[in-house]
Amino acid sequence: MTILRLPALSRLIVTGKDRAKYLHNFCTNNIRDLQTGKACEAFFCDVKARVIAHGYVLAFDDCHEVWMLGGDEPGLLKHLNRYIIAEDVTITSGTEFTAANAAVGEISANALLLSMQEPVCLLQEPLSCARLQIRDPNNALLTPTGLAVTWADTPMLWVATPNDASQMPLPAEVGVAAVTFEQLRIRERFPIINQDMSIENMAPEAERNSSAISYVKGCYLGQEPIARLDAMGHVNRALRCVAAATSASLFLQTSILSSDGTVVGVVTSAATVADGSIGLAMIRVSANKAPFKCEIDGKDVAIRL
Repeated sequence: MTILRLPALSRLIVTGKDRAKYLHNFCTNNIRDLQTGKACEAFFCDVKARVIAHGYVLAFDDCHEVWMLGGDEPGLLKHLNRYIIAEDVTITSGTEFTAANAAVGEISANALLLSMQEPVCLLQEPLSCARLQIRDPNNALLTPTGLAVTWADTPMLWVATPNDASQMPLPAEVGVAAVTFEQLRIRERFPIINQDMSIENMAPEAERNSSAISYVKGCYLGQEPIARLDAMGHVNRALRCVAAATSASLFLQTSILSSDGTVVGVVTSAATVADGSIGLAMIRVSANKAPFKCEIDGKDVAIRL
């Protein structure tokens, strides 16, 4: 069974009757029409469409939640709170009181649901979310929150509980779980902000337009530059999955070179796979001088995009 802790998960809680409209106005996806029990991926940007944060927005009857992997949670809190004037919206951090886990693969996700005595069908649909219930060893009722996610055609169940993770009766961890999770994240090209993308990047450079950006939702902060990029038909840089026959530790932070020696990107995430390693890199779209390579220990290593 493949299960791991998610120590880098950040969790914001958004309450108030204006919360859906408010989030709608400050992220790239359609939050206003998000049904209870559903989630969506979104970027939070400044007025120039530069990326501040990225993650999932979950809708519940009493609140919305924003889940992020890493990134700058205090920066996003400051950004969102500065625009609240008369709206009935309160945004707080729940990260300090949250322990998060991920079950990778359908078998592991179903086993985790069954361990909580929840029906397996509850979170079968990708980007569905639900409040769960489970009792700890002292018979106290825990109320975890579950989110179904699919990366690279692999279903996962993320679970966040407001209690110490040690209280939650989970199956034993598998040593390769963290590596498997990182492999899937890279193949999915799901960025970690301030690692794979930063305030220097515009949201469309992630090339996650179909999953994270709505072009029909109307106005929001950063919408005009994103619309202009859409009209142009391309971005100058794009987040790509790259591969090489070398170890992940050597691949990470390696410069990617075109055939004439020009640097076209840098590997910002890396994970070991059977034939070497895969990684994420922000690649210049204009770079067309293949083959690509990197230099490791004084030797040229071929890069596959």
